[in-house]
Amino acid sequence: MNNKHIEWRQRKLEEFRQQLESGQMNAVREMLPDEVIKQICKDCRYYFRTRLLTPLVTVFHMISAGISREGSFRSAWHLNGQAEQSGSLAKARMRLPLEVWERLHLWMMKEVEKEDLAQVQWRGHRVIGIDGTCVSMSDTAELFECFGRRKGNYGYARFPLARAVMAFNLQTMILMGHEVDGYTTGENTLLRRHLPKLHRGDVLVMDRRYSGANLYAEYQRTGLEFITRICGRLRVDKLKIVQTLDDGDLIVEMPVDVRHRCQDRTLPKVVQVRIIQTQAKIRGQRETFWIVTSLLDPEQYPAHEIQAWYKKRWKVEGLIEELKVWLGTDVLRSKTGEGVLKEIYARIIGLNLMHWLILKAAKKHDKSPERLSVSATLRLTAAQSLKMSTAPAWHLPELFEQLLDRIASSTVPYRPDRIEPRMVKRSHQHYANLKISRTEWRSLHAMAA
Repeated sequence: MNNKHIEWRQRKLEEFRQQLESGQMNAVREMLPDEVIKQICKDCRYYFRTRLLTPLVTVFHMISAGISREGSFRSAWHLNGQAEQSGSLAKARMRLPLEVWERLHLWMMKEVEKEDLAQVQWRGHRVIGIDGTCVSMSDTAELFECFGRRKGNYGYARFPLARAVMAFNLQTMILMGHEVDGYTTGENTLLRRHLPKLHRGDVLVMDRRYSGANLYAEYQRTGLEFITRICGRLRVDKLKIVQTLDDGDLIVEMPVDVRHRCQDRTLPKVVQVRIIQTQAKIRGQRETFWIVTSLLDPEQYPAHEIQAWYKKRWKVEGLIEELKVWLGTDVLRSKTGEGVLKEIYARIIGLNLMHWLILKAAKKHDKSPERLSVSATLRLTAAQSLKMSTAPAWHLPELFEQLLDRIASSTVPYRPDRIEPRMVKRSHQHYANLKISRTEWRSLHAMAA
């Protein structure tokens, strides 16, 4: 092979590499610059050879897999006009360290907060919504060992499940952080792991799963405030009233169970909290219940604002649905434990990029971010990325501003207290359940084939 042929081949490879790097997720490349990804790889001491599938290609490919309609890695690759290299892509995903994804997520959190810090705080506090969920994955032996499976009345589940606790900023709808572990790990355990990663003074808004005097003491010990629904087993009339602030607004002493104090000697015997009687429509029925909070000053923290923040906690359910349904995190495609963690990070970064775009569009057109459609943002971003991949460089800023204008025009109706039954109108085709792996089924039915 002569020198001219070698030079020609290297030139073609370089052109193809540049085509791959510049042809993916162009609509968000301004918010997630190439230089940032390269610097994070350098900070993680991840040095790589000059390959076709560089970290830039791998990062944007994994993010686009969540934004693509099918939610698979191969579909995202095909949408970028590529038909081969599926095996090489899997190796590229394995090579990219998990630390790169972690640092990329932290960098994005800092950048989003720079948008307008005054807009993302309530009375000097960040308001963080906490909730948990589970995600499924492929039925490989390694994933069963890493995450385990659920056991019900009819035996074990057929697929591994990972349990996750997620923290959302309720002002920006950005997923600030998460903890993932096996299915048998409780949500309270995952939340305790995440508490040191939050800022002192953050206000946690949570449901009754994260309530209890021992947990309240732990939150306050970490320097965090909280707003939760009262535990269903606790009787308010048995609590010692310290001060009556208003009708249905009391400061009380809540005793810490002796069993928790035996496990943790640092817990106090009682915690002083504020309870507020609240009415809200839950699943179509108006209910009266009590909210517990550590924000004791009624002048600095009026009761009606605390009630409004607790009602906004339901936004977390919608954000988890966006992550699992719209970005395909409900069933993950990776075959290894570390690959699952990387895939979760990629989907979270994809969701945050969509909400970052919504924040920019809302700020530009002076609209509420909550009224802009996430599903429309996903579709418009995918369509505009294809358009920007073939546009000249001087035209890209104009196309980005055009994307923000279109996102701002995609508003959703204002529908307070909307309630719909969880039913389907059209029945789907039903198939028999495959209770063994496909490899076992093929070996058992090899003769029939």
